[in-house]
Amino acid sequence: MKIDPKKVPVMKNHCKTCPFKPNKKGEWQDVKLANDVIARTLLQAHQICHGTEGENRKPTHRCKGAFEHNLEIYKRMGLDDLVE
Repeated sequence: MKIDPKKVPVMKNHCKTCPFKPNKKGEWQDVKLANDVIARTLLQAHQICHGTEGENRKPTHRCKGAFEHNLEIYKRMGLDDLVE
């Protein structure tokens, strides 16, 4: 699915099922899933927040956790000015 990042904002907070949401220890609540998302999206796609899609599966927001993690990688590579 192609999305226009300008029309699908990033979540302001982690949704309750976000694998990137830190637990009480500050660790991601689902490390395996978070790593799967990173491998699937880094430098190639946006992760849609499944907690906001609703029954029609229409993308309404991008995943805050995936976006922030990938943005940190882009910053370290000097590519953050390309991120929308």
